[in-house]
Amino acid sequence: MVTMKNILSLSLLSLLFVTYSAKAQEVTGLSDWQIFLDPGHSQTENMGLYSYSEAEKTLRVALNLRELLATQTDIETVYMSRDSDNDQVGLSQRTDLANSLGPDFYYSIHSDAGGPDANSTLMLYGGWRQNGETVEKSPKGGQKMGAHLDTILTDAMRIGRRGNYADRTFYQGFPANHDNNWPYLSVNRRSNMASLLSEAGFHTNPYQQQRNLNAEYKKLEAQSAFWAILAYHELDRPTVGILTGEISDADNGNKLNGATISVQEKSYTTNTYASLFNNHSNNPNQLSNGFYYIEELTNELTEVIFDAPDYYADTLEVEIKDTFLTFLDTDLTSSVAPFVANTEPTQGSDTFDPGEYLQIEFSRAMSTSSVEKVISVSPEVAFEHFWLKNKTLVINTENFVFETEYTVTIGEEANDTSSYKHGFDGDADGEAGGSYTLTFTTGPEDTEPPRVTMIDPFRTAVKDRKQLVNVEFNEALDLTSLQETTIQLTNGSGNQVEGESQLYNVGEGSALTFFPTDSLAADESYTLTVKGHLKDLVGNELGADRTGTFTTENLETTYHRVIDDFDGGVSSWWEPQQSGSTEGIKTLETSRTLNDSTLNLSTGSEGSMQISYGWDTSAPSHLIRIYLAPGSTPQGVRFNSSYTVQAYVFGDNSGNQFRFMLRDGSSQLEGSPWFTINWKGWKLVSWNMEEDGVVGWVNGNSSYSGNGYVDSFQLTYTDGANANGFVVIDDFRIVQYGVPTSVEGDLLGENGLPTRVELRQNYPNPFNPTTNIEFALPQNSEVKITLYNISGQKVATIVDKAMSAGTHTVNFDASALSSGIYIYQMQTANEVMTRKMTLIK
Repeated sequence: MVTMKNILSLSLLSLLFVTYSAKAQEVTGLSDWQIFLDPGHSQTENMGLYSYSEAEKTLRVALNLRELLATQTDIETVYMSRDSDNDQVGLSQRTDLANSLGPDFYYSIHSDAGGPDANSTLMLYGGWRQNGETVEKSPKGGQKMGAHLDTILTDAMRIGRRGNYADRTFYQGFPANHDNNWPYLSVNRRSNMASLLSEAGFHTNPYQQQRNLNAEYKKLEAQSAFWAILAYHELDRPTVGILTGEISDADNGNKLNGATISVQEKSYTTNTYASLFNNHSNNPNQLSNGFYYIEELTNELTEVIFDAPDYYADTLEVEIKDTFLTFLDTDLTSSVAPFVANTEPTQGSDTFDPGEYLQIEFSRAMSTSSVEKVISVSPEVAFEHFWLKNKTLVINTENFVFETEYTVTIGEEANDTSSYKHGFDGDADGEAGGSYTLTFTTGPEDTEPPRVTMIDPFRTAVKDRKQLVNVEFNEALDLTSLQETTIQLTNGSGNQVEGESQLYNVGEGSALTFFPTDSLAADESYTLTVKGHLKDLVGNELGADRTGTFTTENLETTYHRVIDDFDGGVSSWWEPQQSGSTEGIKTLETSRTLNDSTLNLSTGSEGSMQISYGWDTSAPSHLIRIYLAPGSTPQGVRFNSSYTVQAYVFGDNSGNQFRFMLRDGSSQLEGSPWFTINWKGWKLVSWNMEEDGVVGWVNGNSSYSGNGYVDSFQLTYTDGANANGFVVIDDFRIVQYGVPTSVEGDLLGENGLPTRVELRQNYPNPFNPTTNIEFALPQNSEVKITLYNISGQKVATIVDKAMSAGTHTVNFDASALSSGIYIYQMQTANEVMTRKMTLIK
């Protein structure tokens, strides 16, 4: 807990240890100006890739900037909100301290988070829109400083830019007038001086974060901010001589570790696993940045020598600039002879099937013609082939036969595509020469029919009457073998349930899902039949029909509210990397995206959210947090513990785990138990808080109190589970179940009025040509009931008027409509509910 005593103590520490008086006066003109540097966050907050946080990075940028100001200008004082990784400083503490010290400018230093491809700079000063104009907070100065830093920092980092914005316009757009005429960001809103917040690249971008790990790279960022401050004051930059750039492998573009750059009797060696990356990875080959930064050079045309172990050295000339960074990048060519790096199948494999693609990956790009001249297969067999980037040879094995040992040989006469034309190191002894052989045995022919491994639900009673039926198979099936009659669902009277089916290949297996058109009946038995004409990929039929039975409980959905159906996209949900809680992932394999093909067909869904993941299995802990953006529409749905939280989840049978996370009325994080993803295909995942329990997370206490809202979806890795895969989420909602009854029954309160808004299933259904729509209102309300066709087009307005509290029945005449499935939606001031009706003529 932060007390006034803590704040006072922090102020004293800042005055004693965090201020800096000028030691040199190479640049004059700042003697009557003071700045407050605020390295964003504290300790290791906002963890980025490779266990390196935004807080650690921004602190070192600020320390470098403080040093530049103190040693190169006559600035009176440089304040800092923190100068140690041990400091824990809250948002209000930062601005309270700055306001008490009274500097002229507040500069908050940050980096951003997002998907692995995002990487750019952004400047945010305090401002909003009023009367069609952008207004900057007073005192002004943030916009001017941001304009300079936007150009200088972007040019120094050599990445994209998003621009220099008034903060409220960046987050809330450019209307004529914003509702709130004050800055959006706390540091801009609460500070009493000109202010600016900068975002210097993304700590969730692999390329950027590997540069962020470098100590001198943070000097580069600080140097940019230093120059922006001088430009803000219209002061000339002092002369510099800084040479910087990146060294890469000419074959693959990878940045080189341990490369040495020599210039003007100075040298710099790029980071290595031993010197730096061992602190951030257990894999010696995972990280590299190839970054170098050499200062205090003479401004003249000079020779630069680049060298690295196992590479040919290179010498270049460059003119060292005097007022900006001098960039010089180069590629070095490996002196190591090319060799076979990977194969599929692996050496000695006995499970490779004819028809699969045989792949031979070389360590570098090869002269394809030289390889093709010296490759042979024994026993001899005709084959077609193609190349991937001249580096991977792919062979079509459809002419290979089962249960046969094959040997692929590549002669030593092959060579690479470099100007050196290195000879092929076939025997991998480190020197050119020697043939390469790959020996493997093809497996037996598949004559086994596919098997049903799971039917869900099976011999059980289900609550939800909008129940999907999912059938799992042990191997991938031929998608073209699915027919309209493949899967049938019948009730206890033998009547067939109308619906739609979809077949999916998931990993090495398949899933077949049946989506009923209408809700199933309560207290009824059902039989599922899967016809035997389904085939696997080599033509083996399922054979005999497969059946399964289940029943529905004597319940109905008495309340239903969609939190997010994802039809409008997934922008309300942050990328996994944007949450500082996400850890233990392979970032390039982890994302959240809109999926418009894997959908819950029973609701006419047009979009779902796919979470793809790649786990770093060597990491100590694993979590993906798909965070719901503050202020988004789904976050506005508030509910207590009496509701069941549900989502339709398409699983990959990975063995990893999924859960819901909520923030309750006390702002504590409370989640569901973990659900192990041991199914493939669609499944309705339900969390009844009162029956299943609550699990506290971070500040939670395992008790969901008051009316809360959704925080996130979460995934975690479990030992032995798949390291890569995906789940798809659709129709995220809250529901309540009750015994079927009229609205006048147990839904009535003591005053004889309904206790909640309720839209009931129309009756009769199916119907021709009229049907009744019954609904209940606990209080007087504007009611609008709209009818849509299955394509989402509005076809009729059934009700649109103010109505009194109570139970109402509206008769709807569909004589003018054609047969089909329709969706009717009721909207009141606080509720939106939908149902389906079927018109048969």
